[in-house]
Amino acid sequence: MKQLIKNFIKKNIPSRYIEFITSKGITLTKIPKGIAVISDLFVLRVEEQWETYFECLQFQSLLNAEVNEHTNRVQFVFYNQKGDYIDEKQVKVEATLKTTLNVNKIAAGLGIEKDGLFAVFHPYKENYLNKFNSYLAERGYVGYANKKRGSIKGFVHGNLDAIAKCHYNSGYQLLGNYSFLEKEFFLQHDLNPANTYELYLVNPTNKTQKFLILEKNKKDQNTIRFSLPPRGSYKYVRTVDKGEKKYNIIIKSKLYLARPLVFKIMPKAFDVFHG
Repeated sequence: MKQLIKNFIKKNIPSRYIEFITSKGITLTKIPKGIAVISDLFVLRVEEQWETYFECLQFQSLLNAEVNEHTNRVQFVFYNQKGDYIDEKQVKVEATLKTTLNVNKIAAGLGIEKDGLFAVFHPYKENYLNKFNSYLAERGYVGYANKKRGSIKGFVHGNLDAIAKCHYNSGYQLLGNYSFLEKEFFLQHDLNPANTYELYLVNPTNKTQKFLILEKNKKDQNTIRFSLPPRGSYKYVRTVDKGEKKYNIIIKSKLYLARPLVFKIMPKAFDVFHG
């Protein structure tokens, strides 16, 4: 009974209200309403010769030991930087355990030529996860390549459960939670001299969120303010010259986890990671 009450509270009462009572009840993401499949909101890079790839696992062969005409496809859904829905496409996935998909080609087929976000939804099918009130979630690996920046791809895993495709009405539900109070996220990487950094922030909540990026070093500090609509994304760029001191970055917002996707661009290579 105690567990049932906890599950009811998590599913029906937003974390920002629970936070006034106890911090132990806070959850980064919501539980979907009803039967659903889940995806992160992945960053799509197509501008400036960037290429985006997705490492797609064949979940049905793992969970159900079978693949058929219904389960051998995944759905890509694309959003622009303002969070507006652009288009979607069903993509066939091979029966092999993993397929590398060129997201640029999928996006180009839909006329998408600008950076944005995409989600990946696997088909819903009954499996043992349903017995435990669990959900199939795609937070796999995205690969990025840019011949101008280096000869090796960089890979990064998904950030969090950001959006759900609801089975009962085929609609979408954003899963990000947020607080009434401002939070601080300290980037776990210094911005070092002689490098350019590109940080991508995403709003997985159903409300427009305000952000403040604070740059600090031993000499001075700067602030950048902006707002993001639901499903929106923002690219923050900072070049640290050779003669400068390294910078620390603090991200202020009402998100419980305003963790950015970081591209570290070095003179002859690049790296990508979550901050």
